[in-house]
Amino acid sequence: MYGSRWFDKSLELRDGIRLISRIWLPKGNGPWPALLMRQPYGREIASTITYSHPEWWASKGYMVVIQDVRGMGASEGDFNGFTQEASDTSETHEWVRSLKECNGKLGLYGFSYQGFTQLTGESNSNPPDCLSPAMTGMSVKDHWCSDGGAYWWHNNIAWGLQIAALKMKKENNLFEWKKIRLALENKSYLIEGIDILKKYDPNNFVLLWLKDLEKDYPFEEFKPISTWIKQPMLIIGGLWDPHLKGAFDLYKKSKEAGGSPEILVGNATHLNWWEGSQKSLLNFFNKHLKLDKGLNFENNKTEQKIWNISLNKWDELDNRFYPEFIFGLKSDGAANVEIEDGSLTIDSKGSGWFTIVNDPWRPTPSDGGHLGPNPGKFDRNIIDKRLDVGVFQTNSFKEDQYFKGVPTLEILAKSDQPNFDICLALSLVEDNEKVNQFSTGFLRVKNSKISEGCIYQIKMQPTNICLIKGSKLRLSISAAAYPAIGVNPGFGACNVGAPSANHRIITLSFILNKTFMKMTPFF
Repeated sequence: MYGSRWFDKSLELRDGIRLISRIWLPKGNGPWPALLMRQPYGREIASTITYSHPEWWASKGYMVVIQDVRGMGASEGDFNGFTQEASDTSETHEWVRSLKECNGKLGLYGFSYQGFTQLTGESNSNPPDCLSPAMTGMSVKDHWCSDGGAYWWHNNIAWGLQIAALKMKKENNLFEWKKIRLALENKSYLIEGIDILKKYDPNNFVLLWLKDLEKDYPFEEFKPISTWIKQPMLIIGGLWDPHLKGAFDLYKKSKEAGGSPEILVGNATHLNWWEGSQKSLLNFFNKHLKLDKGLNFENNKTEQKIWNISLNKWDELDNRFYPEFIFGLKSDGAANVEIEDGSLTIDSKGSGWFTIVNDPWRPTPSDGGHLGPNPGKFDRNIIDKRLDVGVFQTNSFKEDQYFKGVPTLEILAKSDQPNFDICLALSLVEDNEKVNQFSTGFLRVKNSKISEGCIYQIKMQPTNICLIKGSKLRLSISAAAYPAIGVNPGFGACNVGAPSANHRIITLSFILNKTFMKMTPFF
């Protein structure tokens, strides 16, 4: 065992609140460059679900500081989520650099909430020397809680309950902790989760997000500091991570601010990353934090790569199309009954129609994708055999075709209820007829005029895949995707979530002569 030294140390903030950090030191005599992670889940864990243990980073010559954010772990104060972090982050940076064990160089790492804390600070504070936000974004509405206005049902509730359980543990409310844990284990959180949060953690931010979406209230805006995102930055994203659009948005904002960001979008979900991710991150920190300019780095060039799903290799990331596909959708009304009826044709106008019914007693299920309990690639063959799913498929490709960017569908739809959802999935159908789902997308429509057609646009999860010769591309359309998103009740703003006796049956009709799918840029 490496045997690095560790100890806990407190920082007293300007308002008197104490934040507790655990610090790991390399062997030998310092000072060393510091790596900082600010997180709410326990400094002892140090996000080791996705990162190497701090001892490993210490063995590479870094002082590692893992801090419990305000109101979590051993730190004092009340946890209020995103809004609390700016001043705490800037004060922590100044403190870390002042420690005798630190040589003044500061790098930031962490994913999800820990990625967000790297990007928010006081505008007049000194930027870090480098940062590596992973699986994160800055827009609460678009990168944290919804797709197309559809609330992330499973993700948000499960995360909110995890935060609530940590608060209950901190307050020694063990009965409440057990109730929350049981709801997650037996999956009753999908039905009871919102009520549990209202009872045990009524100020939980995921409750606020749900309210803001239901009432169409404006969301609080968070903007990265331009002087910070101009610094050397490695953005880490996953093809099946819910925050991937946030990663691309951050990349764009950094470029606009005059930065030269690196970005790796890998074969990863939020929690399961690719082999080699730690080495890429180590090389990035070595390039920008090591004082010895004579170090021989494994890779000294700027990395901008995205994983190719079907070819199982890294591609260079750019914003071009290969080629600019436009697909027309055709059906004689039976795309949800016969696979042969629904066609997806390159450079062809759409025609025909089809109708599906959303029965809230048995809503169309979701699996795989970037949302829900089992993210990632998924064989949706069984789901696509349901009659509440319309299926549109190309002929077999005669040669390899690259499909890269943000798949976007424009479709003319009408409903017998004012509120409804349009849920999409893209799959690659191989010779063995396995239906490999690789991208999903959602749109929540409110207050539409009953039985009056309107054109809607749905953007799906960014993707990078080669449509291999002999394979087929499939687009699946449904009116539900539970539990990734809550089931639409058909009316009003309430009862979106688990099916209830108040949910209405929704009939959704699509007119295809003005319907097409195309690729739009990553950023």
